Amino acid sequence: MAKKNLNLFWAEIIIEELIRNGIDYFCICPGSRSTPLVLAIAENAKAQSVTLIDERGAGFHALGYAKAANKPAVIVTTSGTAVANLYPAVIEASQDHVPMIILSADRPLELIDTAANQTINQVNIFGQYTRYAFDFPTPTEDFPPEAVLSTVDQAVYQSRNNNPGPVHLNCRYRKPLEAPGATAKPTYMQNITTWLNDNNPYTHYVNPIPTIDDSIIKILATDINRAKRPMILVGKINSDPDRKAALAIINKLNCTVYADITSGLRLTDCPTHIMRYFDQELLSAEFNTKTKPDLILHLGSRITSKRVNEYLDQNRPTHYILIKDNPNRLDPIHIVTRYIQADLPVLTDNLVKQLKPKANNYSRFFTQKAKAVDQLIADSINNEEILSEAFIARQISTDIPDHSNLFLSNSMPIRDMDLYSQSGLKKITVSANRGVSGIDGIISSAIGFAQANKKTTTLIIGDLAFMHDINALATLKKLNLPFVIVLINNGGGGIFHFLPVSKCDKDIFQEHFAASHQFTFAGACNTFGINHCQVSDKQGFINAYRKAIKKSSPTVIEAITNRVANLKSRRDIKKKIINLLDKEINK
Repeated sequence: MAKKNLNLFWAEIIIEELIRNGIDYFCICPGSRSTPLVLAIAENAKAQSVTLIDERGAGFHALGYAKAANKPAVIVTTSGTAVANLYPAVIEASQDHVPMIILSADRPLELIDTAANQTINQVNIFGQYTRYAFDFPTPTEDFPPEAVLSTVDQAVYQSRNNNPGPVHLNCRYRKPLEAPGATAKPTYMQNITTWLNDNNPYTHYVNPIPTIDDSIIKILATDINRAKRPMILVGKINSDPDRKAALAIINKLNCTVYADITSGLRLTDCPTHIMRYFDQELLSAEFNTKTKPDLILHLGSRITSKRVNEYLDQNRPTHYILIKDNPNRLDPIHIVTRYIQADLPVLTDNLVKQLKPKANNYSRFFTQKAKAVDQLIADSINNEEILSEAFIARQISTDIPDHSNLFLSNSMPIRDMDLYSQSGLKKITVSANRGVSGIDGIISSAIGFAQANKKTTTLIIGDLAFMHDINALATLKKLNLPFVIVLINNGGGGIFHFLPVSKCDKDIFQEHFAASHQFTFAGACNTFGINHCQVSDKQGFINAYRKAIKKSSPTVIEAITNRVANLKSRRDIKKKIINLLDKEINK
């Protein structure tokens, strides 16, 4: 190594140290200034890499990969706006506590603020959204290699410690970027001799294990056991051990539970007292005002439904206990009375022993109403003649293959799956970008997710979100896995029809909010070599989806729906639910 250009030497030890920390997946964006890093990746037999032409898509690909792999991917970019294009994915990763490592190439200091081509100030470019950022100097013998290695180790630790998120290492390189160039003296590496001769990271970091004092467990158990009308909310949960721990609490208490679609508990054979349509039930004012809980036990991250928060704001419980694995506040209505940052499986082992079952009239009331609403939704959707978005969500929840992925786009797809899906006997890994809930980078995230766990994947996405990330189809073509994109094409942004702005001038609404269009996507799919079919009726969708999930290559199913008809369909179901619950409650 001593005979190598210092640029290459630093790049090689950075890449090697990442791999020694178990981080071996690299998202490479083409560029010149990043040449040393790219060469180091290409020449390291232990590195896995994918080339992605769009930095924004690369950021979301890395995000999706980390969600499934539970470890960060590395994004490598050249300098200038290439780095800035990562910002949306960095923000999403930060807000959703997803680990991510950015290696940005940069110009040497003498070119900064000189109008040199492709040069901006990249130091701390991501601001508060990184957990750690470091600006390496241009490779020089004045900066020892052990400092390079220990900095990489610190970045890795910060990316996946108890508050996971993005870290940024800015790597400055002076030409020539590759050999020939200045080489290091043999004495330069004397302090990393041991590292050069083994396969271990230079600095070992041991992640802390959050523990909860027994006295706190006792207080928790006492509050829960005293509650007469307790309710469990299960938000987004990222791992099977956490889901298992949540189910242990749920099964022991046997009380009312609302599980969000991102919890991973909704599409499985979950306990009967888990409410699947709580959002829909809250449509009834009678139901809303007669079901006030006295304690909420919230496990995991946020809840998709806005209506649940509105309900809790109107029916504020005496105790609101939030248990999650990171320190950031999750309290949009300022209701939390006790927040506990803990490893859920560790906490559960001690807590469950002290809990008492809560089966009572309160939980039975919810179970009975949920069954009635479930049947009403099923009958309403089955009786519809149109291909509705509610039907698509419910049909996918029925037909999706066991042990597969379901990735949900924001806007209506995740809401429809939360509102209308049917539970089954399958183990489905559900994910979505809910940190900031944007519609950018959805295809890229889903591809990265599938790349990490190698499972058949279904992505449900709207037309605007699809257009936002359409160049990700180039990466999808490389994915050698069954991958189905259910593209709901309703000619614009359907969610805006549910907002007050829909009542403004029709032309203004269609142009500036619904973003109406007449595009179809067969040509785009053909350009990227992706299988495509278009459907507009219920049986056509059923046949297309069942066929697509059996293919070994990606398929886009373009489902043509009508925004106005879908609005009416949802409102009809809503009205029926209100009438049903009001009658049931007033019996």
